[in-house]
Amino acid sequence: MNNKQLTTWEAACIITGYGVGGGVLSMPYLANKIGFINSLIVLVVAFAASYVLHLMIADLSFKTESGDQIIACLEQFLFKGRFKKVLTIGFFGLLLAILFTNLTGYITGAEELIVSLIHVPNFVAKLIFYIIAAAVVFFGLKFVGMSESLAVTIIFVMVGILAVASLVEGHNEVPMMKADFNGILAYYGMAMFSMSAFFSVPQAVVGLRGDRKKIKKAIFLGFLNNFVIIIVINFCALLASTEVTEVGMIGWSEGIGLWAQVVGSIFIVLAMLTTYWSLSLALADIVQETTKMGARLSWLVATLPSLILALINLGNFMEIMRLAGGLISIVIAVMIVPAFINSKKAPGGSMLKHNGKLICAITIIAYILMGIGSIVPV
Repeated sequence: MNNKQLTTWEAACIITGYGVGGGVLSMPYLANKIGFINSLIVLVVAFAASYVLHLMIADLSFKTESGDQIIACLEQFLFKGRFKKVLTIGFFGLLLAILFTNLTGYITGAEELIVSLIHVPNFVAKLIFYIIAAAVVFFGLKFVGMSESLAVTIIFVMVGILAVASLVEGHNEVPMMKADFNGILAYYGMAMFSMSAFFSVPQAVVGLRGDRKKIKKAIFLGFLNNFVIIIVINFCALLASTEVTEVGMIGWSEGIGLWAQVVGSIFIVLAMLTTYWSLSLALADIVQETTKMGARLSWLVATLPSLILALINLGNFMEIMRLAGGLISIVIAVMIVPAFINSKKAPGGSMLKHNGKLICAITIIAYILMGIGSIVPV
């Protein structure tokens, strides 16, 4: 794909865009079960764990000799011996299944909102979303970076407008502390999912030409954007919602007024677009790097299956989001951290000042808990 240089903010917005979709919008529903203070504490823990893990991924991408994407990283630093090729192919297949499922969730999640906004048949709504989403990725990394930057700016403006309206119109008593262990685990799982950019970090590394200071800054800013958006959405949705719904913006905007429902629907579609852009760009690059296909064919392989799966109605939005989160956590916990440990022997140092056995063990535990949180009943 197109590898023109990104600005630090564009790279940060690609990382923000990856997580700002379904996970963020599902979090007020879970925050309502555990209280705002508990949700804030859990969010801080998730931010720290996510930041450490993504610096590990950046290190891997930076040091990999045969490519930049996660599969190339694992092939060099984890898969060994006679089964190296089989493991690489098997992981590639698993990755396709996970990312296709994830992308399908965003098309499915946007469908009803597009129907409500412009009153078209459901399959047409899916086609509209897919065309807009896939078209941006078609033009490559720099175009995605610029699009993400614009979209994230608009998202902040929309959230700001809705937040002010919530403070004026909201009359609910915001729950502060609730003892719900399953709810805390579920919220943690979704928080980790919402601050995840596993497959977009290599794009930041490539787009920033391996500049370590800019890469670290982009990862931090990317997650900080999501952190702020999550806090504002959680508090204001709890304050103003008529009912705290699974897709939090729906109940939140209904509590403010009709105009907010329109703004909220546009926000959700835009948030899902940003995630689709980041994720499908990463998948297209993975396909191209692994199979040696051309850029345009890799783009088609990365995007078209999600449309097909959406058209045959694969599950509902919440189920797809939680399933994808659980699957990704297992992949990360089992494979990325050991690969990072092996990569420390390679020249080039590390972006992590503290990268010993303890921090690696804590990171693995953090992502195992994310997997548990993604499937625990709430």
